[in-house]
Amino acid sequence: MKALSPVLKQTLLYGSSMALMKGISLLMLPFITHQLPQAEFGKLEIISSIAALGSILVGLGLEDALYRFVGRCREEKERLTMAARIFTLTLMVCSLVMPVAWFATDLIGSDLPGGLTAYQLKLVLIMLALEGCIAVPLGWIRMQNRVMTFFCVAVGRAGFHAALTIAMLLAGRGVDGVLEAGVIAAVVQAAILSVIQIRETGIAFSSPVAKQSLVYSLPIMASGLMAFTLNGLDRWVLAEVSTLEDVAQFGVAAKFGLAVVLLLQPFGMWWMPKRFDVLYDVNGRERAARFTCYGIVAVMLIAVFVAFAAPIIIGLMLPGTYQLAAAFTVFLIIAALFKEMAELVNLGSFAGDTTYAQMGNNAVSAILAVSTLWWWGNSYGVYGVLLALVFTQGVRFLLFYLVSQYLYRLPYPVGALTLCAVFCLFWLYVANHDWSILEGIGLMIAALISTAFVAQKQGLLPEIALLVNRRQIARAKPFN
Repeated sequence: MKALSPVLKQTLLYGSSMALMKGISLLMLPFITHQLPQAEFGKLEIISSIAALGSILVGLGLEDALYRFVGRCREEKERLTMAARIFTLTLMVCSLVMPVAWFATDLIGSDLPGGLTAYQLKLVLIMLALEGCIAVPLGWIRMQNRVMTFFCVAVGRAGFHAALTIAMLLAGRGVDGVLEAGVIAAVVQAAILSVIQIRETGIAFSSPVAKQSLVYSLPIMASGLMAFTLNGLDRWVLAEVSTLEDVAQFGVAAKFGLAVVLLLQPFGMWWMPKRFDVLYDVNGRERAARFTCYGIVAVMLIAVFVAFAAPIIIGLMLPGTYQLAAAFTVFLIIAALFKEMAELVNLGSFAGDTTYAQMGNNAVSAILAVSTLWWWGNSYGVYGVLLALVFTQGVRFLLFYLVSQYLYRLPYPVGALTLCAVFCLFWLYVANHDWSILEGIGLMIAALISTAFVAQKQGLLPEIALLVNRRQIARAKPFN
């Protein structure tokens, strides 16, 4: 068997690291939902959204600054010095955020949803203060192509965090224990990574580099804030217009939307780094369109699979009080489907000399998300929030497709993709009904086979190797 290329090995290990880090939270879901009351699980969802927003603000996009400014350095000594300066900047941010976070909790706590206690908010802010001390060294390790170190440190923290969470919940610590486990895991990882970083690059400060890094990073931080409107703000709106119990149901359903993203990651980790090489190669537009179609069909099949599997998993593994989450999953799966399709068809937005089109699309989507979430959430409760997410992600997909085609047209088979999408949406509608376990499994198999068959007949998937071989054998002349 041919050995895997170094690039493919790195891609698989990085993809596995990301999938395992996020996938462990899915595996922990049955245990946590059995250990925590529904309202407490809802509070955890609010906390996770606060952490998502805080990581954007506190991180300041310095990991991207590391890639940008260290990447342009040609001399090894210059690279080490630049990395040391950016890492020192993250240490300064951490040392500033930590005391401010500790003393400011009483001031900002009343303005946050979910009814967090001052102690819980302090724990969240401590974790956030450590974000830069974790993200920048991890970025440095990736730049050195030390994939096994990255895998061990990243997945090791996820496993350690999961083990601590189990211990805390079994000890009856509740939400406080989950947050304490997160702080301990973050402190340990930050300490290990800081030792690695300081040992390799040392620390150094440069006022011009600090200013340059912050100027470069602010637009990236702005893009992160736009993304938060579609993944985080929804929990805040729900906490205001509904109950923490509804937030808990929504949070469980959102985990299955996340499953769609995770299951597509192997394709994304393979395609995203090479898509521009393909695009600018011979017959690049046709080949790029073909591979994009493969990804679109793959995410449709994944969405159908998760839509049928989610109610079965919820019914078998989660407490009976979470059965309403099964009715929410299809909406969040459709939203994830649109999100991933937008990431696949946005190639034209990045093919030019600037990314203003991409930023503009995200800005329009953010404004649309904020307005519809509050408007429809106040009018229709949790279903209003779900519809707002589906609508906004759908509009975002159309924007990226139209703008990308305008900037750099690719020959997509629109008719074939539309037919396949109709099949996919039909099966997602079917999956949203109540079925027994055997009925759900049978329908899942039928949905996957029929959707793949339609996609293959429309030329959206390569022919199955077995069928190709049979045709070649049939056309071959018999031996005399």
